[in-house]
Amino acid sequence: MSRLTRKNRRGINQIMGSLFMLALVVPIGTVVLTKGLNEAGEISNRLASGITYQNEGGREDVVFENVSFDPAGNEIVISLRNVGTTDLTINKITMVKGDTQDLLINDKTLAINAQPKVGLDITIPANLQFSQRWDDSNYVGSEYKISILTSKGNYYETVARPFNT
Repeated sequence: MSRLTRKNRRGINQIMGSLFMLALVVPIGTVVLTKGLNEAGEISNRLASGITYQNEGGREDVVFENVSFDPAGNEIVISLRNVGTTDLTINKITMVKGDTQDLLINDKTLAINAQPKVGLDITIPANLQFSQRWDDSNYVGSEYKISILTSKGNYYETVARPFNT
């Protein structure tokens, strides 16, 4: 009989050892599995939002309707229309004088929102070096390249002349 008791005890010790190991492995495995699933979900969300952001950039479109030069001052009024299907934000406007390549406007601090199918006017001063007036002979006969950059990375440009000359 003492031999049977001994065998039963060995079996119980092995079962208890297995249960003890299982009690340690299950919580650790659950933590590792949960962490892995969360990381995979975050990566999936980042990829999905990046694709959505790029797709929205393709739905942006801007038309320059008019560019008005104030003859008695240094301001211009740029009339734009968002003809795309998504909201856009204009982050940067530049204006370069065609014949001398002078940078007259370089505003990187804009945050102008434009709703779809809605026009807007942007009034912005230019850095005119000579007389601070558009009707000066240094500025009247030139062409000006006006460019805008949106928050989604789209770039639009037009060429304008003062007073339709």
